[in-house]
Amino acid sequence: MENKGNLLKEAFLKQVRPLDFLILVLVIGAGVFCFFKTSSLFSGDTVQVKAGQDTYEFSLNQNGDYAVSGELGDTVIHIENGKVKITDSPCQNKTCINQGYGTTLICLPNHVIVSVVQKESEFDAVVQ
Repeated sequence: MENKGNLLKEAFLKQVRPLDFLILVLVIGAGVFCFFKTSSLFSGDTVQVKAGQDTYEFSLNQNGDYAVSGELGDTVIHIENGKVKITDSPCQNKTCINQGYGTTLICLPNHVIVSVVQKESEFDAVVQ
């Protein structure tokens, strides 16, 4: 049994070349980079809600439940600890509720779009 394991290990090592190892490292590195890049997308300070023709803005720093009127009725968004999710909606399939916390949430039947945005500042950068 031990010989069979060693033979498999040797056969695998003969098939793996240095370039394969380099490609594997690059793919893992790209995955880690994408993870950290997308996690920085959560760095907004305002929740912008578009419901039909109306636009609403709420602070991510203000915990609470907010109702906005869509085409079918009120969609309730919940803001807690800098995160936002949809907790209630009049749509039939409730897919928007199952999305959980996120930076862009959509209730398509009710025509409600929730986005986390960074309010524009008059400065592009601050240098000390």
